[in-house]
Amino acid sequence: MLQSLRPFPLIVSFVLATGCASVFDAPYIDLSASLDAPEIMGEAVVEVVPPELDPAMLPAVVEKQHYDDLWLRLKAGLSVPEMDRDPKVLQAARRFAQDRYLERTSARGADYLFYVVEEVDRRQLPMELALVPFVESGYTLEAKSQAEAHGAWQFIEKTGRTYELDIDRFRDERRSLIASTRAALDYLSDLYRMFGSWPLAMAAYNCGEKRIQAEIDRARARGVKQPGFNDLAAVLPVETREYVPRILALRRLIANPAEYRLSLPAIRNEPRHSVVEIRRDIDLDLVIRLSGLSPAAFSALNPSIKAPVILGGYKTQLLLPHDAALRLSLGMGTYAGPWVSWRAIRITRPASPGEIARRNSVPLKRLLFANPLPDGQLYMPGSTLLIPLKSHELGTADVLSGGVQGPVAMGQCGAEPCVMSRTGTSVPRLAN
Repeated sequence: MLQSLRPFPLIVSFVLATGCASVFDAPYIDLSASLDAPEIMGEAVVEVVPPELDPAMLPAVVEKQHYDDLWLRLKAGLSVPEMDRDPKVLQAARRFAQDRYLERTSARGADYLFYVVEEVDRRQLPMELALVPFVESGYTLEAKSQAEAHGAWQFIEKTGRTYELDIDRFRDERRSLIASTRAALDYLSDLYRMFGSWPLAMAAYNCGEKRIQAEIDRARARGVKQPGFNDLAAVLPVETREYVPRILALRRLIANPAEYRLSLPAIRNEPRHSVVEIRRDIDLDLVIRLSGLSPAAFSALNPSIKAPVILGGYKTQLLLPHDAALRLSLGMGTYAGPWVSWRAIRITRPASPGEIARRNSVPLKRLLFANPLPDGQLYMPGSTLLIPLKSHELGTADVLSGGVQGPVAMGQCGAEPCVMSRTGTSVPRLAN
């Protein structure tokens, strides 16, 4: 427990230079001007103690069985027996076993599987849902399809935004394990409530709920009272026809590894990472440096970060190895240098990279590195650009977004403040 690290009040004011060109016809407005962060005040905490009850009136406490191996925990939570002996499921299971598909993808997904299993378990959902990313992306956070679906759960932009995934200049939460897992389980739960069948919910996750509902209506018109997946499969897209059996085939492999002569790689049933929530504006390079990770290692766990600065107002959640999370938390609690080396502007009229670079006395290559743009195109109104600060400006503009200032989110672990969540589920509330 870290008793010395607590969110600290920070009041910042700064002056920004705009270069030598006239500011009166500038094609942008500055988003970083004169922001004063409000002081963070502690709040009184009132503890309500319920009256003592007769033990006989208390609900029975059912202790969960502990599993040392994550596969055994996952196996115990499998609860979608439909189609278990379906010929297409059996065929897919044999093909997966021959190709050693689960062993290969497990090596890549081992870093992320505990987090997903923990979330599925917390929501009391079928563990078959933890198998969806194996089929969608092979548990690859950087995965991108031809249809522009991204991340382990393969969200397209429209569905991602519907389920509150932020996709903008600074981040794409479809590529965040934390955010996308929350959104995917929300979506699948909604689909199950809609169709009352997990195979149909999985099918709708692949081809859309409108298509599944339309085929259910047609099946009922043919006289099928309660259409299931196999009643619809022949008229569904080929990809969807194979998609659901593949998920349920992985279920068979995990439930019956000996039958398929399968040797699953050992994965301990414990978190490999901590979730850290950033609550102040900070350069990405500084986060990486304070965490002690290499840029490649940091990016592999957090490919959702798209910009060279993280905005505190976004409350970005990072997935980090436990020791790196602790180093970051300690480092941010004691760091005394400039937090950001960028300022943000919003374009108000079409402008070329050359004009923006000239007005801000910034090398064109550096501007384009932070704000990529195809050759010959202009920055359009509404676009947010990052402009590097000059050396004499460092430390004068430590707030880009006006967010709450503090080192990291800190929560309650017993009576002491803690820096991060090690459960693999969620970030604790701020301890003021």
